[in-house]
Amino acid sequence: MKRKSEKRILVILGVMVMLFGLFGCGKIRNHQQAAKLADKGICGENLTWEYDKRTQTLRISGSGNMVTTDRFMWSDYPIRRLEISEGVTSIAGEAFYSNHRLKGQLKLPDSLKSIGEFAFYGCDSLTGILELPDSVETVGSYAFTRCKGFSGIRLSASLRSIGDETFAELESAAGSLVLPEGLETIGRSAFYKCAALRGDLILPDSLTGVGSYAFNQCGFDGVLRLPEGLTEIPYNCFGSCEALRGDLRIPSTVRSIGESAFAGSGFDGKLTLPEGLERIGRYAFSYCKNLGGALDIPDSVTFVGEAAFQSDEAFTGLRLPEGLTLICENTFRNCGGMSGPLELPAGLLVIGDEAFAGCAFTGPLALPGGLRSLGRGCFTGCGGFTGVELPDTLEHIKASAFSDCTGLEGSLRIPDSVCSVGRSAFYGCGGLTEVRFGENMCSVGKAAFRNCGALKSVSFAGTLTPDYYGREEKDPSFPEECRVDALPGAGSRSEAWENGKTAPAPEPEGSDGGAAKEMPYLWTDGLKYDEFRGGGIYADVVLSFDGANLRITVNDREMGEISYTADPNSYEEQVVFTEGFYCRDGQIRELRFRTGYNRDRQLTAELVCDDGEVRRVVFHTGSEESLYMDEDSE
Repeated sequence: MKRKSEKRILVILGVMVMLFGLFGCGKIRNHQQAAKLADKGICGENLTWEYDKRTQTLRISGSGNMVTTDRFMWSDYPIRRLEISEGVTSIAGEAFYSNHRLKGQLKLPDSLKSIGEFAFYGCDSLTGILELPDSVETVGSYAFTRCKGFSGIRLSASLRSIGDETFAELESAAGSLVLPEGLETIGRSAFYKCAALRGDLILPDSLTGVGSYAFNQCGFDGVLRLPEGLTEIPYNCFGSCEALRGDLRIPSTVRSIGESAFAGSGFDGKLTLPEGLERIGRYAFSYCKNLGGALDIPDSVTFVGEAAFQSDEAFTGLRLPEGLTLICENTFRNCGGMSGPLELPAGLLVIGDEAFAGCAFTGPLALPGGLRSLGRGCFTGCGGFTGVELPDTLEHIKASAFSDCTGLEGSLRIPDSVCSVGRSAFYGCGGLTEVRFGENMCSVGKAAFRNCGALKSVSFAGTLTPDYYGREEKDPSFPEECRVDALPGAGSRSEAWENGKTAPAPEPEGSDGGAAKEMPYLWTDGLKYDEFRGGGIYADVVLSFDGANLRITVNDREMGEISYTADPNSYEEQVVFTEGFYCRDGQIRELRFRTGYNRDRQLTAELVCDDGEVRRVVFHTGSEESLYMDEDSE
């Protein structure tokens, strides 16, 4: 019994020692740390400071610029009251960096002209309205970032420059924000996530530059006024400002609108784009669901990026610039309010994947002469088209390009220039009655004309029948009751492909017949799981990688696989040597990998055709327009 009591006493004593170590020692250390803090010093040529430990008051006295002897000079001081005397003209960078014990309202002297970088960064116990005296001209980057206790912001009337993230994440700062006339620059993310700000956002006429994310995710619920003089609206500048209302007018001086500049914002009026605007970045106005009226893109615009107007449901019409050569993927996807005829620019080369998917255009669709490629799903769900005229320059029609275009009817002519029609390309086009293919057709994909109930006749010109999926196969290309006609004596393209898989590669014209140049097998993790689709007339050819093997398919048919060794440490252009690997019209002798534009990776193949001709074929992971972009494009 006595031993049990002794054990209990020992356990209790042990617990008390642990608790004392956790809490008592911590308090002792804090008192020791406070005791070590200096209580006075010099902080400038004519400035001194003094700290009262009893009242936890820091007084800075004198005149001139503040110069701190150490980084984070007062960051460890518990400060209940900060007194900065008149005469002080600057606050040094990092002076109070991340001082969570600096409390109360911040009172700054009327003599102050500048506040340094990180001066009050993370001082989240400061409260009340942040008032900058009218003498302040510059506020450095991160000066008040994450000071989440401020209830409002009043800027200086003399303010000329606001740095990067200066007022970012002041989540409780409510009310209006007045940007003074005379303000010239606003840095990156300057007011990022100031979600409680309200009212109009008026940028002064003196402003010449504003940074990316400057007002991203702010809570303004009035109108936005942009000044003449701005030449660029950078990426994400006003993105996700969901409460903004009214018209959006872009100034006449703006030449470029960056990626996601207004994405997800709540404007409910008309969008006015100026003549002189040259570039609209990807996602620039995406998910601005309440912008209305007809969208008029001026003729000065030469590039509109991916998904620039995606899901802008309230636009009622569209006018495209005359000089536009590319319509990128998803550019007008799900703009369900766009109706009436669709007029496309005469010089258009490519319509990207799902570019107009889900739009409500009506009448016949005339595609311009010179058009080369129709992307995957580019017009899917556009049920208002009553017919389509395909130009003689078109090379391929990709998967689902016209799927569920239920208004298409009558006869469809596929010109001689087209080499492939992809999977489900005309799926659900129930009004088509006849399809006539040109003489260079190589493949028709799975379910290409499935659910085309009125289609009764399909005919092919030329001497070769393309590879298509017959009635006995899964997902046949044509309806079961449809008659498929080919010229007498036509051969089977699929049989030619099968025979070609094991054939040796012919020497290119002019070759000396010598041994091929030795090239290393190179690999990087960047190739893993990518699917590279052929460009031009090889749109039906796909190269797939799983990190160790290359697999080739033509019209979704497996054509072979080759294994490779890996070199994950190589960051140079990768050469994958594949002599004799068959690719529809010949043998691939060499593949070169490089990172393409945006997220589009590319493989360039040297293809030796059966007749000895050498072709350069590009396989890529993105939408077709990426192959036509120059270095200035997205």
